[in-house]
Amino acid sequence: MASVTQDSLDNAIKGIKNLYRTEFRGKPRGRFILTRWQLMTSLGTRRLHASTIARLQDEALAAGLVIIDLDDLFPVVEVKIVRKYRRPPNELFSTIFPSPEDSYDLLDEDGD
Repeated sequence: MASVTQDSLDNAIKGIKNLYRTEFRGKPRGRFILTRWQLMTSLGTRRLHASTIARLQDEALAAGLVIIDLDDLFPVVEVKIVRKYRRPPNELFSTIFPSPEDSYDLLDEDGD
């Protein structure tokens, strides 16, 4: 198959959602990880391009899932779970990542 069609993307998302709801490896449902080969198989393709992964991630997000590209592995987790991840307090964040000072000189467009 030369390119991944919208039907292929839709079928892959449907299958991934089904996997998310299915009991396996001792868990009734929830997050899991796909190998690169499994992801290619779900899409019906022999090559996995960055543009295909981006399209799949967009479709997954619309379906309430996050697919993370770790190159050879693709974790899948619900958006609502990710939204509950802890956020660093502003004071801590500012300590580790201080704001640039007002006197910070920005380079002009020519890089001078």
